[in-house]
Amino acid sequence: MALPFALSTLGKLTKLGLQPDVVTFNTLLYGLCLEDRISEALALFHQMGCTPDAIAFNTLINGLCREGRVLKAVALLDRMVENGLQPDHITYGTVESHIKVDVVIYSSIIDRLWKDEHHSDAQNLFITYTSMIDALCKQNRLDEAKHMFGLMVTNGCSPNILTYNCLIHGFCQIGDLSAAQDLLNDIISHGVRPNIVTRGIFLCGLCNHGKPEKALRMFKVMQKSEMDLNTTVYNTIIHGMCVANNFVGAEKLYSEMVRMGVVPDTITFNTMIDGLCKQNRLDEAKHLFDSMVTKGCSPDVVTFSTLINGYCKPEKVYDGMELSCEMYRRGIVANEITYYTLIHGFCQVGNIYGALDIFQEMISSGVFPDTNTIRNMLTGLWSKEELKNSVAMLEHLQMIILIWIWDMFCDGRLNKKLLDMPYAEVSFLVRDTSGKEAYHSETLVLSSNYVIIEGK
Repeated sequence: MALPFALSTLGKLTKLGLQPDVVTFNTLLYGLCLEDRISEALALFHQMGCTPDAIAFNTLINGLCREGRVLKAVALLDRMVENGLQPDHITYGTVESHIKVDVVIYSSIIDRLWKDEHHSDAQNLFITYTSMIDALCKQNRLDEAKHMFGLMVTNGCSPNILTYNCLIHGFCQIGDLSAAQDLLNDIISHGVRPNIVTRGIFLCGLCNHGKPEKALRMFKVMQKSEMDLNTTVYNTIIHGMCVANNFVGAEKLYSEMVRMGVVPDTITFNTMIDGLCKQNRLDEAKHLFDSMVTKGCSPDVVTFSTLINGYCKPEKVYDGMELSCEMYRRGIVANEITYYTLIHGFCQVGNIYGALDIFQEMISSGVFPDTNTIRNMLTGLWSKEELKNSVAMLEHLQMIILIWIWDMFCDGRLNKKLLDMPYAEVSFLVRDTSGKEAYHSETLVLSSNYVIIEGK
């Protein structure tokens, strides 16, 4: 209630011909910004009958930034300078801390810092620049990342190894290994020594984009250079060999890793177990799984799901089910892959009832079924010779799904995504506000990507 009274008092003062001073306006601006009434604060700022001071500018700049109107804040910062006021570290810090990944905004701020001869502040902002470049690269906005990189160099700030690593990682992500190699060469030509992270990033890029032989050659060069090869580097090259179907090479690297005293982690075991399962070497995969605890590693949901998948493929679904029970005992929560694997396994051996039990558990756990899961369930149902039982199970399955979807829609958990099915119109059994069961007709639109429910 205090702010409306203060604004009313301001109006009365003005009508009486009294001119409020800058302190009064600053108090009102602060109050409006505190209540997120930024547009009103901006209007009041422009109507001030006195010259705004640095506090007024800083208050409004902070409010604009909090509302996401950073370009407007930068424009106000320019006006602040035009009015003969000197922005301080609070002004620049406010704008910088609210900036999103936008090259135009950052360029504007740095340009203003250099014009105001705040060279040390500009240099400090370049530290944030590396984080910006990293964020841009992760969004595959490489052209903008390169622009920011060039801006650093132009303004006399030498990029460090962290900046180079971000860019190399970005180019490796999109498969532009040539650009990544050029950057690697650029590092060396400028006297900066690539570290283990740099080499690891490039190694990962080679493995992920179909260059396993080149990756292996690079790995051997790294070994000869007496680099302290860590678990992450070994994981990268082992995974690369597995992807290239060179599991013999992966096994050799794993043995070498252990021999060199590099400790395998959960990712290492997951990769090796997956490779063994794909070769149907399930006993060895289970042995490796059992050895994890003795080597200081705990299996995660990926480990269990991988091994369960291995058992389900050769129709050893009941062994897979035992593993899922062990997983439950260890307190590891199953994910959609775990459920899908078990459902598919039960369908393969013709145990549609077992598949339905898993499916119901999946739904009760709040895990979204995907297209393949639904398709496997329906295929299993339709393959039954007794049509009557199949239809009854299908109706039961449909009701489970629809009530679940409706419940999630009502409490806001649906989030506009669920299944990949053709358009369908259905009726939902729901409860009205009095608690009585009632049928309400709703249109359930199931598109390739989203579920949209529209009431009639």
